[in-house]
Amino acid sequence: MFSFKYASKLALPVLGLCSALLFTSCDSNDENPTPDADSSFAMSLAVRGSDGIFTYYTVPFGDLMTGNISAKGQGIEQSGYYDFTQIGKTIYSIGGLDDVNVVGISKNEAGELKQIGNVSFPNSLSDIIKADDNTLVGVEMASTSDVIKFHTFSANTVTVTATKQHLVSAITNLKTPSYSGMAISGNNLYLSYYISDPTTYATPHTDKAQIAVFSYPGLEFQKVIEDTRTGPIGGFNTKSGLTEDEKGDVYALSHTNPANGYSQVTNKPGILRIKNGETTFDQTYFFDVEQLTGGKTISHLKYLGNGIAFVEVNTAARNQQAAWTDGPLRSAIIDLNSKTLRYIDGLPEHAGSGRRLAALQDGKYVYMSVPEGNSIFVYRIDTEAYTATKGAEVEANFVAGISKL
Repeated sequence: MFSFKYASKLALPVLGLCSALLFTSCDSNDENPTPDADSSFAMSLAVRGSDGIFTYYTVPFGDLMTGNISAKGQGIEQSGYYDFTQIGKTIYSIGGLDDVNVVGISKNEAGELKQIGNVSFPNSLSDIIKADDNTLVGVEMASTSDVIKFHTFSANTVTVTATKQHLVSAITNLKTPSYSGMAISGNNLYLSYYISDPTTYATPHTDKAQIAVFSYPGLEFQKVIEDTRTGPIGGFNTKSGLTEDEKGDVYALSHTNPANGYSQVTNKPGILRIKNGETTFDQTYFFDVEQLTGGKTISHLKYLGNGIAFVEVNTAARNQQAAWTDGPLRSAIIDLNSKTLRYIDGLPEHAGSGRRLAALQDGKYVYMSVPEGNSIFVYRIDTEAYTATKGAEVEANFVAGISKL
């Protein structure tokens, strides 16, 4: 298992999990389905070489529910460390470590995957989100830097159109803020963060939630809003701290899990809300996660629409979690309006990947990969029936992204 310091410094995708999963398909003679350029699904598969370096293959597939899924050296190939997020009809790969670039992956007129743009930065971007159909916003928040940089992108060309920077001291007099979520609603950009010591990676300040508010599109600093009903928002590398719904309301998830990078716990888990256009937390709203789960927490959240979200619930209490394990987890559906939670049947308890949740919404279904022993399987989750069906086996160290173009 990677050490606390090593895992944090390199932002490796799994703290122990990647090492446990065996990858053999590069030398396999099995008759696996051939990736199909006309297929609508795409998977970003991570394969670790004998030198310890990961190579990511983003490959199109037509069926995620039968047979074996393997990159077999095909698709868009990227070596290093990458985080994948889909916005609209494009997959964006965000590079880390030595390859701090951003590349778009979409389809050409022939239905084949193609790369769009390739822009690099002094530090890896923490995340990219959609501002409108033509505009993206990315943020640099490096532990080695005393500035926070926002970059505005053209979504069509993946080129930077503007950059705005602020001193870290504008949002905190503590070192160092770590990114946990970003959302744009109305004329505001919301940036959630937690404080992590850059040397020990300890989190000594966990008694309140903090979100920095900036104007949009001007990206001028406005204020920091705080709430003592929960601890900090989000966690290490999950990138699901903030979620916007169709009304423009922003939901903030707090869990302060040792399994997701926190060295201490001093406040209860829950979900807060900021109403559309507001610069204060809504004091009339609180989603009591602890009460619904019997003392457990939610570490990952993917918004599906109409107030419904797919979540990963930690099955171990926070005082029993192993640090940096991102698990064990159980999948569920929550209703942010009625404040209810219902677990998914047929999906085994599983470990997370220590990174952004790789899950795809396709109508009423959610597709996600689940490690089982030394194997990985795709599961199709019916979000209306609350059931899961086991699908294809994936031959990779881990799945970094599942998309549909």
